[in-house]
Amino acid sequence: MSQPAEKPLRVALAGNPNVGKTSLFNELTSSRHRVGNYAGVTVERREGELAARFDVGRAMTLLDLPGCYSLSATAEDEAVAYRELAGGELDAVVLVVDATNLARNLYFALQVRELGLPVVVALNMSDTAQQLGMPVDAKALRDGLGVPVIATSGRTGAGCDALARAIVDMRRRAAPALVPLREGDDDAREALQAFGGDSARARWLVCTTAAGTAASFGASAAELAAAAPLDAGRCSAAAAQIIAARYAEVDRLLAAAVGSSEQGARAMALSERIDRVLTHRLWGLLAFAVVMATMFTAVFTWAEPLMGAIEDAIGWCSEHLAEALGPGLFTDLLTQGVLAGAGNVLVFVPQIAMLFLFICLLEDSGYLARAAFLMDRMMARLGLHGRAFIPLLSAYACAVPSILGTRAIASFKDRLVTILMIPYMSCSARLPIYSLVIGALFVTDEDGEGAGLRRAGIMLAMYALSTCSALAAGFLYKRTMLRSPTPALVLELPPYRLPRLRNTLLVVYDRTMDFVRNAGTVILGLTIVLWALLSFPREDTGAGAGGKTEISRSYGGRAAQVLEPALEPIGQDWRIGVGIIASFAAREVLVGTLGVVYGLESEEDEPVGLREAIRDDRNPQTGAPRHTPLSGLALMVFFVYACQCMSTLAVVRRETRSWRWPVFMFVSMTAVAYLAALLVFQGGRALGLG
Repeated sequence: MSQPAEKPLRVALAGNPNVGKTSLFNELTSSRHRVGNYAGVTVERREGELAARFDVGRAMTLLDLPGCYSLSATAEDEAVAYRELAGGELDAVVLVVDATNLARNLYFALQVRELGLPVVVALNMSDTAQQLGMPVDAKALRDGLGVPVIATSGRTGAGCDALARAIVDMRRRAAPALVPLREGDDDAREALQAFGGDSARARWLVCTTAAGTAASFGASAAELAAAAPLDAGRCSAAAAQIIAARYAEVDRLLAAAVGSSEQGARAMALSERIDRVLTHRLWGLLAFAVVMATMFTAVFTWAEPLMGAIEDAIGWCSEHLAEALGPGLFTDLLTQGVLAGAGNVLVFVPQIAMLFLFICLLEDSGYLARAAFLMDRMMARLGLHGRAFIPLLSAYACAVPSILGTRAIASFKDRLVTILMIPYMSCSARLPIYSLVIGALFVTDEDGEGAGLRRAGIMLAMYALSTCSALAAGFLYKRTMLRSPTPALVLELPPYRLPRLRNTLLVVYDRTMDFVRNAGTVILGLTIVLWALLSFPREDTGAGAGGKTEISRSYGGRAAQVLEPALEPIGQDWRIGVGIIASFAAREVLVGTLGVVYGLESEEDEPVGLREAIRDDRNPQTGAPRHTPLSGLALMVFFVYACQCMSTLAVVRRETRSWRWPVFMFVSMTAVAYLAALLVFQGGRALGLG
């Protein structure tokens, strides 16, 4: 009779932010999770199986926990890590520490060791520390901590085999003791007795009680009752003594494991000299402006040739499909529905990939944290939390992970303010809309030299408007319904690193493919439905199966015309109205919808590009253009403010545990979007601009 297979080991990867946990996790599990050179990238635990290439004789389930500086939770990401580590379901912990910044990492290492779990230390970035002339004595660190220490590199995968074997072997080692309190730490001993004596749990309760977060992050009713008699001052003093005892142990370990290094000091001095420029209140802002301008210029100038090639390829496919299949309903579905709808969204994939590439480079290089530090002074003047800037800047890519990134903000009110600000930031889904309108109504390919710069300038203006609007919304919320004091920014500036090309390209590929998959599912499905609504009832034109419906008389056209009285004041007609309604599922659906509309209305034998179709669209009664730069500007402004993304609303519901905030977000942003578009269009007409 065969023996049942052993249950997989459950192993957590824990550590400070920005120590390479997710890079190691990706190497060990052959995954592609997002990594970044700043705190807060991992905000919820991830799970994966040990890759088959690591033949250690035992299956493992690995958990990538949020990075945190302490287990005494003051924010949701730290609470997630503590609950997982103290939950009793783990077989072992891989404690990832940064060999180039060991002093910062050892405090958390001592806290994890106190939990009594088998621990192995992954001395990550050992190769970088060696290159900088800052080697760590792994044997001295092993002897001091009493746990195995394995040198690794998450960037190259070095040491991962040894780490996987050590995880299996370390389960036979005894858990080390708590860091002893010092003589005279009577406040700590007295407070610990209230919770049943000195233990890892009691220390956690003392520190979280002193911070005022015990009730929020997992203390039981009995534990809260035990803490009630403790004087607040005595409890804070007790927590300070516990922390001081740990730091005394950190100093002892550092003295044994890390020697002085002139080369390392020179490297740190170089980093500081760079920071004197990039974090300077004047030169730093100028550098940031140059970085942003470069990004948006590249989005247009570098991506335009690829966009043109994709547009030509879609036109070629549409033309040859029509020739091969002949006239008929199925041909119309493929050419006027699928290719005209989802195909016109795919045209903008190169721009989206370029945007993702720049954001990944900013993340991986360490510049994003500098930008947050640089903007903290302005954020503080507005009453906003400095940590909000990183999720806000990341929202240029997508709002959903940015909202998850707010878990690093301790105060719920500050976190909620940031969540409400994020949808105002122009995400990648708005990029196709801006690009379509700018290319159709503002700058054409025939405008010659400088066209790319003019496009980039208009695009940058839209992004600047969205960013300023997000800050204004946060300022308003912070001083009204979510009033609270503004905490000082405590943010680690990670070392500068050259992004690893393979990882960067994989992340860009994955994010871009998410967009493409969206175009191939949600957008494709919606455009087919819209094609049907705009194609029926079929009219008898004597062409048999090729009969065609005038779009204004279709089911969808008649329904959309009901909205036209509300759309005319903002410069839009019912055709745009169809797209606005459809885009409540996802903003980029607007482009696919307009592709279907203009594909059905086209009288040309050959397919016409969407930008050209919008530019050449005329009112048959007056001969005047249906769309002008002013109406295009009003449409872009509408989409700067409108919260048309079901995924964003769903994640806000999950993070706030209430429908109140997503409903408020949707209603308020839609109202602001309409009023802003109305002001732009009517104000422009009053000034004689359209």
